[in-house]
Amino acid sequence: MPLFWLILCAIILAPCACLLLVALSPRLFGQGAQWFTLTYLRQSLTGATAVAVVNSLWVSSAAAVIGLVLGFPIAWLAARTTLPGRRFVSGGMWLSLLLPSWLPALGWERLVQQDGVMYRTGLDWPWVTHLIMGPSGVVLLLGLRCVPFSYLAISAALGGLGQEFEDAARVHGASRSQALRLIVPILAPAIMSALAIGFAESISDFGVAATLAYNSNFSLATYQLYAAIGNFPPSFPLAAGMSWLLVLAVAIPLALQARALRGRSYAILSGRTRQAVRRHLSRAEAVAAGSGLALFFVVMLGIPGFGAVSGSLLADYGGSFSLTFANYQALFQQSGLIGPLERSLVYGVITATVTVALGFIAARLLSRHRTAATGALDFLLLASVALPGVVFGAGYIFAYNLPVMSRLHIDLYQTVQLLIIAYIASSLPTNARVLVGSVSQIQPSLKDAARAHGAGEIAAWARGVLPVVSRPITLAWLYTFCGVFLELPLSQLLYAPGSPPASIAIEDNLSNYHFGVGMAQSVLAVVIAFAAVAIVLGGYRLLAPAGWRRIGGTTRG
Repeated sequence: MPLFWLILCAIILAPCACLLLVALSPRLFGQGAQWFTLTYLRQSLTGATAVAVVNSLWVSSAAAVIGLVLGFPIAWLAARTTLPGRRFVSGGMWLSLLLPSWLPALGWERLVQQDGVMYRTGLDWPWVTHLIMGPSGVVLLLGLRCVPFSYLAISAALGGLGQEFEDAARVHGASRSQALRLIVPILAPAIMSALAIGFAESISDFGVAATLAYNSNFSLATYQLYAAIGNFPPSFPLAAGMSWLLVLAVAIPLALQARALRGRSYAILSGRTRQAVRRHLSRAEAVAAGSGLALFFVVMLGIPGFGAVSGSLLADYGGSFSLTFANYQALFQQSGLIGPLERSLVYGVITATVTVALGFIAARLLSRHRTAATGALDFLLLASVALPGVVFGAGYIFAYNLPVMSRLHIDLYQTVQLLIIAYIASSLPTNARVLVGSVSQIQPSLKDAARAHGAGEIAAWARGVLPVVSRPITLAWLYTFCGVFLELPLSQLLYAPGSPPASIAIEDNLSNYHFGVGMAQSVLAVVIAFAAVAIVLGGYRLLAPAGWRRIGGTTRG
């Protein structure tokens, strides 16, 4: 545990602390003349920055609720019913995570903006333009973005929820809806985690803030932070002052989570847990559920998918409307276009593996009895999620570019190692949140039984605990891999010169008017990442022992 806390301090606490200290002591980092000042905190509470922070707070709250309202029933239908096409739900959710948030935003803009696709097809609906190009559209896109997070958290927890609780309720005369009211409170850790993840991810999202929100004149905190850093000269102290507000904002979901879970135990997974029975849907129920699910994926994936693929098939610079494969041919014929994709693939594998190991330890600590240490860990992990990637990267610049680091012979700035460390630090909080719902269900008797039969500490964990959490760990690994593969803000600030990852190469092509090549790289990157997801899930299904796969599975009713 001391080593674990040392790692957290080095990769999360120190960079974040350096960044936040800039707002209070700019001179300490060469950003001003004051050794101590509250000026930048006061500036963050006034004018345009205050408006942006308030907007981010209510938008993120609404988006988290939308994500849970949509994600919970989808997870339940896919895990506990005979929903048509349920086997494709997980794939669709993973594909949703692979898409950077700016891609759906651009797709919606091209559809509903003045002189856009909607108007060119003869649909003169200005009310749709007003609805999407404004706060409601921002909430909608961020809410849809939260659905995969809620789905993963809820579906992982459902895997440990056996049939015995529902059977007990039905035996005592409860209807299906009354039995559901019994089961939902048991899933409280996963539900609260889904809300916390949704809130933190939404408040730190930059893609929607820089596209749809900016073009709608709706200011969000992440874009204000970017403007403070991107202006000349950059105002890092003002950005740090706004970061203080975002970090304090995460106390809201944290306090609600602590209040909901205080003094209760959710350890339900044991050796006597029985597989759940899938509920058979009637024809009308199956049609309604399948139609709703199809509509969700059309809105979530159809529009951005159409925009990306069509853009990659147009001639470069968008000067021609003829379809061509020249952009894809260029990827394999020109040097330097495939390398970034291969590089990001390696970065994603390394980051996901290390993050899952640390995330499991953090989730185990968070699922135990509430103490001052676990409370501090909870706040540290959730607060770091709220820091936008561009500000988190700035914290790494301040922390690892200090003269004291050179004197200690820690020369990590502008290296691949520092970029991977930053990936791990930014992925760890959400990874731990995804795992905490499942880890909280583990009863100590699982490990104790293995120890009673002569197994050592590591062997007891491998035999008694690993089988029941193998599926959530696999999902958490894939979630981290998907998040890192096309990550942009951290990559832009910290990538090693001469070794750009995929997101930097794509951004360079898009910003240098090589639109077709950049979109072709985006499409190929999504295909590669989705293939990796399919390989991992398929490998688990084929190679994992049958007993591992049965845990969290269902039987047909």
